[in-house]
Amino acid sequence: MKCSNCGAEMSNLNMTWGRKQMWFIIPAMLLGFLPLVKMSFFKGDVTKDLKISEIQTRVSGRSLEIVGLITNSSSREWSGITVEAEFFDASGNFVDEASEYMRSDIAGNSKEHFKVVITSPPEAALSGAIKPSVKISGGHTSPF
Repeated sequence: MKCSNCGAEMSNLNMTWGRKQMWFIIPAMLLGFLPLVKMSFFKGDVTKDLKISEIQTRVSGRSLEIVGLITNSSSREWSGITVEAEFFDASGNFVDEASEYMRSDIAGNSKEHFKVVITSPPEAALSGAIKPSVKISGGHTSPF
């Protein structure tokens, strides 16, 4: 390679970053990793932010409907929430479960009604002998 000014032959070419450039590059790299850090460490916990209350069960023909109210106590908006109902007999043995995916979002510090329809519930659930244990089993929120 030849020098454009003097025409001399160059055998070695070194490219280095100066200290001024490093003061710009390092903060830019750290800002680039900030979304990854937020997604990993500062995401919300659906079981702490969302609470279920006012649970009622209704029998409709051969199906069982569970309705209730979900309260979002955080400022985060939650979407894709899954409500799960589990049935246990009198001795505490697991009998059956059902879940329902909610398509609506729950804004921060708000409430939303839900309904889980079970088309083939256990006979004891239809007669009212066993009650479902209802909980939130999943949901998504944006960390930003």
